[in-house]
Amino acid sequence: MRYGVRSVHTPLVSFEMPANLKMRSHLLRVSTIFLFCSLCACQSLRQPAEPALPSGKGAFDLPTRNNALALLDDLLGDEKNVSKLLIIKRNSDALGRLVENISKTSAEGTKMIEALAKSEPAINLKRTDLPPGEMAARKAISKTKEHILLHSKDAEFEFQLLLTQTEALNYGSNLAMVVAENEPRAERVRDFLRLSSQLRGLNEQVLAMLRTGR
Repeated sequence: MRYGVRSVHTPLVSFEMPANLKMRSHLLRVSTIFLFCSLCACQSLRQPAEPALPSGKGAFDLPTRNNALALLDDLLGDEKNVSKLLIIKRNSDALGRLVENISKTSAEGTKMIEALAKSEPAINLKRTDLPPGEMAARKAISKTKEHILLHSKDAEFEFQLLLTQTEALNYGSNLAMVVAENEPRAERVRDFLRLSSQLRGLNEQVLAMLRTGR
């Protein structure tokens, strides 16, 4: 009698369905694990590959370097003579020391650029490639600044001189950085990075003096 009760509440099909479902579930898990392992294997195979270099890294634009060198040489050629203004103008000791450092750093930078140009005939320091309009504007600005400096004195002279120097030093620092970024030789890269840092440091001193008024 108990057997009959079991046969009613647990029909024959109830013994077969769980087995089929269990088999299908097992096969599904196996397939999923296999697929997961395959993806992991593919990923592990891709990991040792070297990452792609950032755009532009390792590529040196020599025309850009040469142009920046010419512009930097022209700028430093003027900056190395800025201390001569102090011969005819009264100035504070702090300004005198700063201007002397600017002239010295610029002269050293000029020598380094000229030495590089001698070693590479392709570099023409006279060729700045500035358009005529830019050249004319620069000459006009230069004459205006020269007039202001020659006709100002004491605190006004120092203020105007410092203004010209922060513009020049910021420009020079960035030009030196452009040279470094496009220079293929590591030792020269270090030299121009150092020059860029020196000019940037001098510019910070100029800005500090402008802020404090001394």
